[in-house]
Amino acid sequence: MWRGFIEQTQPVNSAVAKVHQEQGLRNILLVDAQDSGNNFLTRKFCHLSTVYQLKKYEYPQLALTVVKDEQLRQVIEAAAKDDYSKIGEEDDEVYKGILQGHEARATKILYDMRSTLSDFLLRVTSWLLYKLLPRFLTSVVAHPAQVQMLIKASNTGLPLIFLPMHRSHLDYILISFILLNNNIRSPLVAAGDNLRIPVFGWLLRGLGAFFIKRRMDPVQGRRDTVYRAVLHTYMMACLRAGHNIEFFIEGGRTRTGKACLPKGGLLSVIVDAYMDGTIEDALLVPVSVNYEKLVDGNFVREQLGQPKQMETFWKAIRSIWSVLNSNYGMMRIDFNQPFSLRELVRSFHACNKSKLHTSVPDSGGGGDSPLQSVPSENPKPIKSLHTVPSSASLYGTDIMVEEHRLIVESIARHIVYDCSSSTAVMSTNAVAFLLLNRFRNGVIMDKLVEAMEKLKKDLFYAGRDFGFTGDMVDVINHACDLLGPGLVRRERVIKSRDESVVMVRPFTMVPNVIELSYYSNVLLSHFVLDSVVVTALYSLLSADPNPPAMVGSYQVLPFTEEQVQQFALDLCEVLQFEFIFTQPCRQLETAIEDVLTQFRYKEILLCSEPTHSENHQWAMRFVKNFSGDSSDSGDEKGTDRRSTQTLMLDTREEALQSLEFYHALLRPLIDVYAVSALGLHRLVGRQLTEHDYLQELLLEMRTQLKMGFAQYEESLSVDPFKNSLKLFERWEVLECLSHDRIKLYYLRDEFDSERNVQTVFEKVKRFKWAPVPSGAS
Repeated sequence: MWRGFIEQTQPVNSAVAKVHQEQGLRNILLVDAQDSGNNFLTRKFCHLSTVYQLKKYEYPQLALTVVKDEQLRQVIEAAAKDDYSKIGEEDDEVYKGILQGHEARATKILYDMRSTLSDFLLRVTSWLLYKLLPRFLTSVVAHPAQVQMLIKASNTGLPLIFLPMHRSHLDYILISFILLNNNIRSPLVAAGDNLRIPVFGWLLRGLGAFFIKRRMDPVQGRRDTVYRAVLHTYMMACLRAGHNIEFFIEGGRTRTGKACLPKGGLLSVIVDAYMDGTIEDALLVPVSVNYEKLVDGNFVREQLGQPKQMETFWKAIRSIWSVLNSNYGMMRIDFNQPFSLRELVRSFHACNKSKLHTSVPDSGGGGDSPLQSVPSENPKPIKSLHTVPSSASLYGTDIMVEEHRLIVESIARHIVYDCSSSTAVMSTNAVAFLLLNRFRNGVIMDKLVEAMEKLKKDLFYAGRDFGFTGDMVDVINHACDLLGPGLVRRERVIKSRDESVVMVRPFTMVPNVIELSYYSNVLLSHFVLDSVVVTALYSLLSADPNPPAMVGSYQVLPFTEEQVQQFALDLCEVLQFEFIFTQPCRQLETAIEDVLTQFRYKEILLCSEPTHSENHQWAMRFVKNFSGDSSDSGDEKGTDRRSTQTLMLDTREEALQSLEFYHALLRPLIDVYAVSALGLHRLVGRQLTEHDYLQELLLEMRTQLKMGFAQYEESLSVDPFKNSLKLFERWEVLECLSHDRIKLYYLRDEFDSERNVQTVFEKVKRFKWAPVPSGAS
């Protein structure tokens, strides 16, 4: 079943080769052409023979079907009538002209959007990839069992909806390449219309791309109903015709290395297709993608606030030439367990229905503004899983009825969480993560090897997969070679006449550190809740002015476990646009309790029950019996215990090193949010465009770094600043108006004063300043 390439055009690093051997992975660039049944020509032209023998699929073109769709016709007529009513004239010829204009525009939108997926072009491209990929990738690996699982899923006859994480423009090409060479129907792939450039746009369209706008509505508040209707109708027609579909649930490529929060627009169309009976069911396939070295280069320019460079034909040519003459190591694709859309809808329908009657925060920390006690309307539960098709369902990419919105959001967040958790950890990720968060000032090779072994062991017990194995010195050297001397440098230090050691140091200055943090951030989400809890502990310690009491090597903390949990929840609220902390079907409090339990298991934290006199205990029992309260539920016991237990913190060196490691993970992000909250003062009595405001915030961050109030150069990144602005909008502190792709920010009336924005700053700042616990060096 596996097909590939019998010869490598460049040697495979031994560390990479061992990964394939020990983990049962297969390099899809390898073809077994030496089979005894193959004749001389088959062995000589193995790639040509491979693509010739692929299963042939018919890929129907659906443009004419979409143009004739009755529901699309209704939307076009409604848009024409709306424009006609604004003219104020009653002239049939004028109306016919407006209607014809909308019809012509809808047809143009469709033909600009549509895919022309071709079996012939897929085969030709597959042959070219066999020749070109080994020039810059040592291997492209996936697990054979995962591919077999996809083959079984494909044989069910249900449409497969591939939902990959997005790291590179190479993602969808390689996913289609793997599917094609294992006789699985290639999907139609949603692509941004910025890729519709000469030659390459035609090629991508023939390989399955259909192009959609990044922004569907040019003016805020004015929805382009015709464009949305064309997109919705086209996707519905594709599903009805049996096409598989692929789109990136995050929207665009991640600029930080972390998983982005999902965009639910296209997923809502798939859900609508099930809800209205267009499809009986669909199988959602989360896909995790990772590279040892990112093929697309880096996003440092954009993170420093410079505008994104648009794709052009000549820029694409230069990029391809540069890629073909470089080494990017290994690329890993993991196809996760397919989910039945029908079962997911039913499961989340029941889960969300129960959530509507509680006030427990969700896994993302969202909800109403914590700065204003304004109750929100509870969304209504779904009354039935299937509805009658109507023209209203054409707006799945626009406005979903509240009954469906929660389901789409829950499914999307679940997929991103699963993809992030199952992403294979590459050697470059592990080395960058340790250097930036544990050995920022450099480390000798022996100590780095020891830390890598421990990290790998911890990740293994947590169920994470790796893209490296073998001798750890070789793994580290391999990672350092790929990262390059601009990010990590190795130098030999003479300790004595007969002894020397190798020091490994990261570059921690801008712009190098921003690129290095991209690789490190792949692991950040794995440890984020540990870091949240430790940051909450440190924040509570900083709020207590009294000197700590000690019991042996343990510091007695002047707060309870319940207070720690509440502070942790508050921090999750602040970082709700940075992470998905747990699955949507799981309460965030439960996940935080599990982290505290792990800290107790490791004896970093200890809990002791409060002691009471015999008379006090008798009085408590008397009051309980007198009031008739005989409840003895586990939840009530747990809540009471958490609110009364005394916490003690281990201050021995090893425990403090672990605590400081966890604490350091989120400090760059917390610095960003603190500076962004401080920057709200700049909007008092004025308004700024997003570009100008972000430039002022970056300037303030540079000032904070220069003065020593912030310590991490990677905080000079635009993406977390943008997320902080989303948070302040959610808190109803900021307002944002959009027009012609320009965003204008200003403070809401109730916060348009120095005093009121200071309350926002204080809410965020409490997580920033934190003392080192007693006993730390």
